[in-house]
Amino acid sequence: MNKNFYKLFQYLFIIICFLLITKTILEEKEIHNIMFNIDIYKFFPAVIISVFLVLVYSQMIFKISKQTTSLDISKKNWIYIFLNSQFYDTVPFAGFIYKAINLKKYKLEYKYFIFIYAFIFYSWIILYLFLFFIDATIISIYFGTIKYFYISLIFLITSTTFFFSIKVIHYFSNKLSSNFIILSKIKELVLFTNKNLIKKNILVFIKSGTLIHILEFILYYSVINFLQLDLSFKVIFTIFFVNSFVDFFPITPKNIGISELISGTLMSLIGFNFTTGVLIRVFIRLSSIFATIFLFLINNMFFLNNEK
Repeated sequence: MNKNFYKLFQYLFIIICFLLITKTILEEKEIHNIMFNIDIYKFFPAVIISVFLVLVYSQMIFKISKQTTSLDISKKNWIYIFLNSQFYDTVPFAGFIYKAINLKKYKLEYKYFIFIYAFIFYSWIILYLFLFFIDATIISIYFGTIKYFYISLIFLITSTTFFFSIKVIHYFSNKLSSNFIILSKIKELVLFTNKNLIKKNILVFIKSGTLIHILEFILYYSVINFLQLDLSFKVIFTIFFVNSFVDFFPITPKNIGISELISGTLMSLIGFNFTTGVLIRVFIRLSSIFATIFLFLINNMFFLNNEK
């Protein structure tokens, strides 16, 4: 019942966001002027960047999975399963279930599949909070305002707190009895996370996560260039930071509707029209969708040719 209520809430939230977005865009009457002047071929680099983002993310999960479990799979088979799952993710949880079922054939039990993604999620929070610390510090330098530096320190403290929290949880969980199945599984997950939060895995997250973060900024820069917007580096970086932070807390699936609304509002606040901000987010999404479709088609064509 609660799950259905939450789903209903999400759908209502998306509808409200899109109604507000549509109303504002129609009032501004700027969309025709923006779309009329764009060169569609300049959108191609954004799709290429999104392709690289998917591949880097795939490689990161592959390395972490191999280093933390008994997963026995070739890189070719991993890429085939992962890229297909990305395409199936257009339906909520379909890609996740597809990966779990197919990776079980390669000695990855369902329990450890869940553990890996929980471990990646936890590590991703730590890393991205630290990257937000760096981003906010850069913004404070650009704007010459100390309050942004204080915000950056909050990110740093929160990241550090999350990093050491698993050690504390692990210490106390060892003192608790685990007669209940759920408590027993939670203890196993805590043990798995604590055991694998080691140098070689941390380095994989730092290298891959930093590269992904940089590529995401380049993607924003590419889409803004495609839309022929005359924005300074400082403004582009601010747009990237705010949108990245918002997407870190998804309320709806992939924050659809919310990201567009906030992006449009942000652009209005810094002296541009609402429509421009919405279009930036729309084309960021489209680049990801086109990249996913492209990789899915190439992946299956390549695999089928090798099977013959």
